[in-house]
Amino acid sequence: MRTTLLLGVALMTNEIFETMNKLGKSNYDAMQELYNINLKIAGQIADQQQAFINLSMECVTSQIEMLGKPKDYKEVISEQTTLINEASAKIQGIARNTVDIMNESKDEVSAWVEKGVEDAATIVPFSKSA
Repeated sequence: MRTTLLLGVALMTNEIFETMNKLGKSNYDAMQELYNINLKIAGQIADQQQAFINLSMECVTSQIEMLGKPKDYKEVISEQTTLINEASAKIQGIARNTVDIMNESKDEVSAWVEKGVEDAATIVPFSKSA
């Protein structure tokens, strides 16, 4: 009986070890996926920041060019209004792109979490209590 008990404990220990091994690999893979999601998001956000910086430089350059030419104040106001309207439209585009990136990111991370729960359930089945 003692041999049977020891054999049972050894088999149980092997099952636990294998389960922990599968969980460890699954967790590593999940973290790798999350890293890739975050890396992609960071790149997309950095692109939007770069677009905003470029737009800021364009605005400053346009202002300097406009003010460097002798004009009456009506022309200056008219050109500044045009510059402001153009910059505003571009800023709104950048903001919309950023919101789209964030919404897509939310969806990707939600899918990642759901997949993680499903993967964990296949490795360590959860008991459903009524």
